[in-house]
Amino acid sequence: MATETTSFVFSSLAGSEIYNAPPPPVMEKMAAGAFVSLCKHLQALSDEVQNIDMMNISGFCRNCLAKWMVVEARKISDETRPLALEGSEKEQLVQALDSFGYDQAAQVVYGCTYPEWKKRYQTKATEEQMERYSGSSHLHAKHDLSLLATRVLNDHSSAIESNAKEHIQNTHHNTKGQHKHPLLSDVCCEDVDNFQPTERPCEKFSSIVSPPNDNMKLKIAILTVSDRAASKSYKTGDLSGPAVEQAIIEHLNHLKAALSEQNVSVTNVEKDIVPDEISDIKQKLLLWSGKSNESMRGCPCDLIFTTGGTGFATRDVTPEATLSVVDRECQGLMSWASMELTAIQPLATLSRAAAGLCGNTLIVNLPGNPAGAAQVVELLFPLLLHAIADIRKN
Repeated sequence: MATETTSFVFSSLAGSEIYNAPPPPVMEKMAAGAFVSLCKHLQALSDEVQNIDMMNISGFCRNCLAKWMVVEARKISDETRPLALEGSEKEQLVQALDSFGYDQAAQVVYGCTYPEWKKRYQTKATEEQMERYSGSSHLHAKHDLSLLATRVLNDHSSAIESNAKEHIQNTHHNTKGQHKHPLLSDVCCEDVDNFQPTERPCEKFSSIVSPPNDNMKLKIAILTVSDRAASKSYKTGDLSGPAVEQAIIEHLNHLKAALSEQNVSVTNVEKDIVPDEISDIKQKLLLWSGKSNESMRGCPCDLIFTTGGTGFATRDVTPEATLSVVDRECQGLMSWASMELTAIQPLATLSRAAAGLCGNTLIVNLPGNPAGAAQVVELLFPLLLHAIADIRKN
């Protein structure tokens, strides 16, 4: 006996009917899943695909997706509001939808906050990109600013509303030259005239803090502190130590390109991995500082970076090990680094990293995350060079 198949009809966005489709709620879930996949795809291409490239080709970018998401929240709110009784779950849903703003939507689309994405990935638009942007203006999505403003303030939205309004105002395009049949979207994207090059921390602060005038040859050591790395449990091997070394090389290359008259070079890099044990960490720090019986006479390192063990886990003991060997602590370095990096990643505030002098060797704790460790190196390196120059005056 043949089983009768239920046939559903789904109206597409263009108004045409799709026969033999799954039920409308399922189709909506499918469309939502496709949106999530699109966001993940764009997140993976953050290094390769700029927003302006998307605007030039398709007339929309990541910002448009975030803004359309907010517009959908407003539509659902308007549909639900007549049914929302006071104190009901629907009323709570309406409040959540009304307080949902661009900042929250951008985190869904970008996979991080929009300012963080800009700092990491956005580059200055080239003349060719700007020319194509002007020529493709008839394609550009348009957005209704009134729909993007939050309607109610909860504890979270009140903290970000002013920033969101400022961002929305700053990203509103001039509507001159609109196509006579504007696209069915509700606002436009980033003001590319105000595109600024993405500054890595080393580029930003190198322009403020130039290295010492003297030619400098440095001996540097990098100590990875990790139980799993020490036991070779990672299939990829240690990633943090190499990330720190690469950040040092990139910074030195930047200095050479920007300041050709000055010569800062690294003559030797010592590297090792130890478990999260205070005794093991201390032994290596004292060795590289020239303060142990095993140290090579007259050859202490100028600078030691540790990476890992700076959090709140029971086994995170790198700061304690560091403070137990230093003669003088350098609190200002890590306080300033934490303040600056918190603007990029709020979790940076949770670092307990320490820094200090062990003999004539400067020791600096870095986080265990490879990207985070590299960011701290880039940020601090110009200042560390000045500290080493002062130490050498002794």
